[in-house]
Amino acid sequence: MARRQFNFKIGDTVFYPSAGVGTIETIEDVYISGNCDRCFVIRIMETRMTVKIPQANASRSGLRPLLSTRKIKELYRILAAKGSRRVTGGNWTDRCRELERKINSGSCMELGEVVRDLMRWKKQTGLSFEESMLLKTAVNFLANEVAAVQGIATVAAIDRIRSHVEARAA
Repeated sequence: MARRQFNFKIGDTVFYPSAGVGTIETIEDVYISGNCDRCFVIRIMETRMTVKIPQANASRSGLRPLLSTRKIKELYRILAAKGSRRVTGGNWTDRCRELERKINSGSCMELGEVVRDLMRWKKQTGLSFEESMLLKTAVNFLANEVAAVQGIATVAAIDRIRSHVEARAA
């Protein structure tokens, strides 16, 4: 899948898979293996971690702007939609690996699917330790993005996410 190129600048709030929502603080030259690369220096809000992403790899790494209002509505539809059934047979590590792939994909819609399914599975039959950890990560990423886009507290974003998932959970 070809990723779209974005023209990021200092001060932009972005989403970086596997780290979450952050702000581009600066753009600097970084020497890696004798090569000079221009990098976005991103401060991740929740963890206060700093991530450096080479500009040339930004789209490939999944760095993207936050969701638009239209995309937030689409996300809420996904959260309220009928989820996928939990496959109890087969290899649970494969199931967890697929959930982790979706979380790290950079796609907020796939992240929404993971949150929806794991929240409903938790209510129906409970989650394994690994699934619980994946749910915690996915909810944090999603809630921080929703909070940043809608200008609300993260706790309020979690409540909105939960209310959409529970809207059609039956």
